[in-house]
Amino acid sequence: MSNKDPESSFILSLDSPHSTLITTGGKGHNLSVLSRNGTFPVPNGFCVTVAAYRDFVENGGLREEIEAALALLNGGGDNDAEGGDTNISVDEISKEIRAAFHKRTLSQFLQTEITKALLDHFPNNNESSNTYLAVRSSATCEDMPDASFAGQHDTYLNVAPIPDNVCKHIIDCFSSLFAPRAISYRQANRINHLDAGMAVVVQAMVQSHCSGVLFTANPVSGRRNESVLEVIPGLGEALVSGMTEPDRYIVKRGEELRIKDQRIGKKAKAIQSVEGGGVKEVVDTTGEGTAVLTEDQVKDLVVLGQKVSALFGNTPQDIEFAISKEGIIYVVQSRPITTLFPLPNVPPEPLQIFFSFNAVQGISAPIFPAGQDALNGPNGLLGGLLQYLSWGRFGNGSVLHRVAGRLYGNATNIVRNSFGRSVYLKVVPLAEPGILAGLEEAIREPGLEIRSGLNLTLILRLMSIGVVVLPRYILNYMFPDRARERVSALTDEVVANVEKEAENVSGLADVIEFKQKTMKGLFPKIFLQFLPCVAPAMHSMALLMKLSEKLSDGKNQVLAILRGLPHNVTTEMDLKLWKVAKAIQIDDTSHNHIRSVEASILAEEYLAKLLPDKAQSAIEEFMNEYGMRGLYEIDFGRPRWREDPTPLMQTIKTYIDIDNDNAPDVVFAAGEDAAEESIQKLGMSLGKPWLISFLARRVRAVAGVRELPKFTIIRVMGILRAKLLDEGEKLAKLGLIGDATDLFLLHDDELNALAKGDLNNCKALVAERKEEMTKENARKRIPRVIASDGFAFFGGAVRKANVKDGALCGEPVSPGVYEGRIRVVHDPSKTKLSPGEILCCHGTDPSWTPLFLSAGALVMEVGGAMTHGSVVAREYGIPAIVGLEYVTEKLTTGQLVRVDGSSGIVEFLEDTETMQVDNGASD
Repeated sequence: MSNKDPESSFILSLDSPHSTLITTGGKGHNLSVLSRNGTFPVPNGFCVTVAAYRDFVENGGLREEIEAALALLNGGGDNDAEGGDTNISVDEISKEIRAAFHKRTLSQFLQTEITKALLDHFPNNNESSNTYLAVRSSATCEDMPDASFAGQHDTYLNVAPIPDNVCKHIIDCFSSLFAPRAISYRQANRINHLDAGMAVVVQAMVQSHCSGVLFTANPVSGRRNESVLEVIPGLGEALVSGMTEPDRYIVKRGEELRIKDQRIGKKAKAIQSVEGGGVKEVVDTTGEGTAVLTEDQVKDLVVLGQKVSALFGNTPQDIEFAISKEGIIYVVQSRPITTLFPLPNVPPEPLQIFFSFNAVQGISAPIFPAGQDALNGPNGLLGGLLQYLSWGRFGNGSVLHRVAGRLYGNATNIVRNSFGRSVYLKVVPLAEPGILAGLEEAIREPGLEIRSGLNLTLILRLMSIGVVVLPRYILNYMFPDRARERVSALTDEVVANVEKEAENVSGLADVIEFKQKTMKGLFPKIFLQFLPCVAPAMHSMALLMKLSEKLSDGKNQVLAILRGLPHNVTTEMDLKLWKVAKAIQIDDTSHNHIRSVEASILAEEYLAKLLPDKAQSAIEEFMNEYGMRGLYEIDFGRPRWREDPTPLMQTIKTYIDIDNDNAPDVVFAAGEDAAEESIQKLGMSLGKPWLISFLARRVRAVAGVRELPKFTIIRVMGILRAKLLDEGEKLAKLGLIGDATDLFLLHDDELNALAKGDLNNCKALVAERKEEMTKENARKRIPRVIASDGFAFFGGAVRKANVKDGALCGEPVSPGVYEGRIRVVHDPSKTKLSPGEILCCHGTDPSWTPLFLSAGALVMEVGGAMTHGSVVAREYGIPAIVGLEYVTEKLTTGQLVRVDGSSGIVEFLEDTETMQVDNGASD
């Protein structure tokens, strides 16, 4: 077989210019880049290429056996990574495939090539030589910028340089492409198993005095100006396998290197080379308490790491190194750190701090470009509000920063101001307690110290707002019902005016201009009316909490006043949806059809007006009032119920199974009675019945108005979205875009360019954005707080006291105790929540709240005491906890738990092995 074409060569020198990710895999290519540079100490060696692996698989008859084994994965016949989650059968499949590899030998041609490469690269090797080899796997899908595959494949150390022995270990490395962890990792990252390839790196073995790993950015905190170093005596395998405790250093890089933290490990075990080949584990306690490296060596390694990082385009690197007995530092591997959250688009210095707008809104998914612009910038909703509040000084640029498709607010100026920090750190926990924990950790760093206080401009602006708000506040405190009616009428008027103006707007450019003008001016129109209306309820609640402090259960009694709260547009919507369900329940044809047909099919039938008559008319009546709502509705780019009613249909399917005793209207009425009882009880307990009644009546009169501003925004967004969809339909017919909804994947400036005919690459740009959205949707962990130096805080609320081992602890936001089984929900359109199940999710917005009427309790990763989910949970009287770090990963559908909404604790009531799991309806 000819082997002259570099891309089809079976052997390439480690410093070959023909090395690529495709030819030599991730590890091999990165080592080749380092070797070719000539300045980095990389052990000599060569690569057995991916072409050699593919020849081994194709000509050895292995492909058919691999395909047959993969067909059994999850009981399906598809070896594509779209096949779903892996299961226990992965181990058996791996064993079968790897056994098939080991039944075969390398071709005579490849064996000859390997023998020649050994002679060329290690000419002094012979049976008596003490020079041995490291044989390392190098897959095409490892050590990439967005998927590291670290530790998934095999490495063999101190291999005797005998051709037959080396060939055996090369087959071992080939087969490790189908190790259980590698199969599972490809499944999770949607990588086709047969598209993956394997190369093998064969290098001179460094007989290490010590070995370790160096991260050129802190993989825990995310800080890009910190290097983290771990080192142990002997070979690095003891560190990778976790069998020993290393020395660990965190080095802060600045004008000079400073060791920020140093922990000397016990290093009780080590792995050492064995004469004749192989390795052994040894126990040695003499190194306990003694540093392996000197301070100069630590700093030398950090400097070396920065040079390696620079070679790879300043991408943070995870570097494996070995230091020989002669003190020479060798780089034996370098790969990108794939777990770091992207940086905000600002300079790293001076230090700036950002909070997650997505977390406040309960949105884990990325926000569409059109949704970002509707909120952000000088023509966005928040930009208009900030301009109004600051007399035009702020809000003229980006109010929020785009990072990984999410929005982050810059809190730097606030936390550097004494007044701003004081207020902000008190208000933030009401929206998202996890953000408070992140901010408290971040502001310990130099650069975020308080630098200013109240200034004259701020005082004058607060006074100017106070002059308007205070008289209205006093009037509204005395006549809360009139205040509520006035604000409700105002919001209806605002929506009616937008609807009327929209009738005369057409053409893409004019629609965009109308959208910008409307969103920018929306908040100022309702702000000065809404704030003095809802303030009496907030003030009264604060007074009630203060008065009830002397009672053992005073807080819970006060929160009970919020049960069955009237005048809340969200709960009113939920109860109207229950009326839809009741209309379906009493019609046998509708009831049977809704129960037996999948939600996605029901959605299609509704849009085509093919549902049974009673169901069709009841849902249409509901849609006329609430069709502009939808999942993650604050994102202007997200479809509304009237466009995709699948989530609504899923909720209706849940509602029609609720019995009369647990009917939402019955539960709501019981909540009203409970609130009245609590008012009476609290008044008697405190000996101030008149005062408690006065304050409680104000809470119940206007607290429900809290949901009105967002509801108004969503109503306006519904009008604007419909106009943009009309323009999208026109453009789709002209072939300029593929679908009307493609417009929401473009920013306003791009839409204006499209309107002028200047966006020639529109379809390609839309395809690129769709790919970005898909990629970002797969991102599982989103930090609540980030900083310009890379700091990222992923944690939840910090509550540690009196927590049993194994229990989860978060922030209590709705009192009560409930025992039941968990239902993990990522997308309400794909999950039916059975009555009484505990709803476990990342976060919620108003579109989720209909599920609360059938839930026994609520546990969420994000949210605060005043976010939608918490408010509605209190009104419905279901226990709720927020700020539970990674709760959708720690809890599993079917687990029996106790949720204590008073203490914020979730306790497990049965072992995982005995729990009843039904993942069939979970998404």
